[in-house]
Amino acid sequence: MKKETKKKLVVVGNGMVTGRFLDELQAVKHIPYDITVISAEPYGSYNRIMLSSVLSGGSNIDSIVQKTPKWYSDHQIMLHHGEAVTHIDGANRTVTTDKQAVIHYDHLVLAMGSRSSTISAANQDIENIFPFRSIADTNQMLEAAKKANNAIIVGGGFLGLEAAWGLAQHGVEVTVIHRGSYILNRQLDRAAATMLQGKLETKGVRFVLDDEIARFNGQTRLEDAVLKSGKTIKTDMAIIATGITPNAELGWEAGLAGDKAIKVDALMQTNNAHISAIGECIEFEGQTFGLVDPLWRHAKVLADRLCSTNKPYPSFENTPIASKLKISGINLYSAGVMNAPDGARELIINDPASNVYRKLIIQNEQLIGIVLFGDVRSGPWYFERMIERSSIQQLMPDLIFGEEFLAA
Repeated sequence: MKKETKKKLVVVGNGMVTGRFLDELQAVKHIPYDITVISAEPYGSYNRIMLSSVLSGGSNIDSIVQKTPKWYSDHQIMLHHGEAVTHIDGANRTVTTDKQAVIHYDHLVLAMGSRSSTISAANQDIENIFPFRSIADTNQMLEAAKKANNAIIVGGGFLGLEAAWGLAQHGVEVTVIHRGSYILNRQLDRAAATMLQGKLETKGVRFVLDDEIARFNGQTRLEDAVLKSGKTIKTDMAIIATGITPNAELGWEAGLAGDKAIKVDALMQTNNAHISAIGECIEFEGQTFGLVDPLWRHAKVLADRLCSTNKPYPSFENTPIASKLKISGINLYSAGVMNAPDGARELIINDPASNVYRKLIIQNEQLIGIVLFGDVRSGPWYFERMIERSSIQQLMPDLIFGEEFLAA
């Protein structure tokens, strides 16, 4: 019997979205490709979200690796790890790596993720200033924390607060510098953010808001940071956690379209018929992505298109997403708008003694915003009401008390 000749599928990048994409492929009865994965990091696919737990000591590196090199060999997937792609030749359908390997593809998937965004502060080449994006970053921070008394976290978003909490567990005195007027300003309103800040301050984390780093100082190793306000803060290490930037340059150099990232359509197809892209390195209808839910759907859509013979293929839709976070043991849930627009009204429960805050924003009898702090049990139920866009008038005035009250 003649052996089937399969096409060559090459995946550049081996982060969480690649891991999910490979799982989706394994769920297919027949995979019409020989698969090669090229990973710049010297590991299998791992859970990047859990790096903050590794930093705090709650997890170790081995526990967050989801696919070891053995998993790839067991599933007949060729893994090039510790090897970065440096060039894509779209005309000849090859990629070249920094180890001078030239690998042919019939179809190429770009899943290159993102990197930590940079800040404009001077002197960032001083030792002990770290991004927070990889296992290597985390290991370096853990080593620095052993000798550090003070640390600065630049950025009061989720990653920055997770880093602050993690370092505080090592006995390091932490100061968070955030240019916004309150922390987590994309996920919370001011009231909930103030409650969270208060809880973190009881754990020893300090905050400087409405300010930014102007420059870092130190002969070779970091000694202090000067803020734009003129304040100087002594510190032994700094972590830059100001968001992410898509790794799109390799695609752009190969002629792929995109403004913020690599542009794809609803089937994850780029403007090159032989190249698709998924994850944090893409833009769809002008939107980039950093949360897990849409990334998982990218992976599913692409796996279906590459392996299914049934048309039309399921397509990606950029639907509303809820933020579900947990920081320092405190549960947070939000979706929609955080602050009421003109003509909308707010329903609020604020009980600091019970560590509970709840705000719903209603406009035209529809739920358009949710902010929950502490007790988040009704979060998914509220979210369903919001995306349904149906009238919630029949649920008033008890809506603010949640599903558990209305179902009683």
